[in-house]
Amino acid sequence: MEQVLVKPDDVLAQVNLTVAEGKRLIAEGIANDEAVRERLASGMIIITRGTTNTYIAERLAGLTAPHGSFMTGHIIPEGSPRIERERIDEIVLINGVVVPMPYEEALQKMAPGDIVFKGANLLNYCKNQAAVNIGAPDGGTTARLRPFVGEGKGRLIVPVGLEKDCSWDLTALEAAYDGKNTREGSVPRLWVHKDARIYTEIEALRTLAGVEAFPIASGGIFGREGGISLVVAGTADQIEKALAAVAAVHGEKPFIE
Repeated sequence: MEQVLVKPDDVLAQVNLTVAEGKRLIAEGIANDEAVRERLASGMIIITRGTTNTYIAERLAGLTAPHGSFMTGHIIPEGSPRIERERIDEIVLINGVVVPMPYEEALQKMAPGDIVFKGANLLNYCKNQAAVNIGAPDGGTTARLRPFVGEGKGRLIVPVGLEKDCSWDLTALEAAYDGKNTREGSVPRLWVHKDARIYTEIEALRTLAGVEAFPIASGGIFGREGGISLVVAGTADQIEKALAAVAAVHGEKPFIE
């Protein structure tokens, strides 16, 4: 049966986002998400380091550090110097207040329904898959959180921009990269997130305006490389809200200039 994405009475509009604008929109959606707001009022939220999570930390925890401080691995143009900043550790909020608690201790204290944010390097939106590069031999941040999320435990939310969407089955890639092949240079493992709720610009627009959103173009030039164009569908009032939400993030500067 053919999938019907748009109803006959829907109003349609196009929105255009750079990668940085998409990250900012995701953070705004997260801040208004019902489950997140509930945990900000009563509960624990852990924000792990990452580029998209930097915007979330700014929105939820008032992070003001220079971009690049709240991240671990990063992918840059070949031959460019790595970004060196004084590193900020994972952020823990209890009842909406930042508390000085180590990441591992916070994980152990998570109650059912508490939230941990962890980003991704690759996405297959249609298969509801998100995966992260693993460089640390022990699995790093991802390995530490896995025992504490899932049914009856904490909730893993994966904020990830649609610029990382691809058509590959990520479980097949995970298996391909996890063998004993000889590696030339640095080839990380790829782990597919388990028990995760994926949160992209699509979910952000649904949260902020009640619209559904669908891709219509990717990429571009003049700073739009990697960006995404979406068609939003909904009532006239919902479309107005969606356009206002996107307008509010237009002009967001690149993560690092």
